[in-house]
Amino acid sequence: MKVFTLEQARELLQKIKPIVEDISLKKEELMDIYPRAEEEEDDLERMYYQTKAREIESQIKRNFLRIEEMGGVVKNVDPVQIDFLSYYGGRYIWLCWREDEETIMFWHELNDGITGRKPVSELEERRGQL
Repeated sequence: MKVFTLEQARELLQKIKPIVEDISLKKEELMDIYPRAEEEEDDLERMYYQTKAREIESQIKRNFLRIEEMGGVVKNVDPVQIDFLSYYGGRYIWLCWREDEETIMFWHELNDGITGRKPVSELEERRGQL
């Protein structure tokens, strides 16, 4: 697994954000298609919507795989949360980003989840730069 500095993770995030935007659009499509796939009375139409839903689900999975191949670790899918492994103060930590955030502004210990997030400014103040 790749280890990132804060700067490297933020640069990679700029490549990941468009993928996450595509995932969000596809999730919206699914929310429109799922009811149709269940409620459609015509068998052929229902099969069409079911097939379309599986196709979109597959596209979403491929997008998440692309993110992981780039070095991000998908921790949550709704909202999308991506962690980047980093090394600080003699230990590994996660740099943490959630899709409603502009950039990476938080970090947490390896065993902590989103509730253990702390501002990266704390790390930068202690060490000069991550």
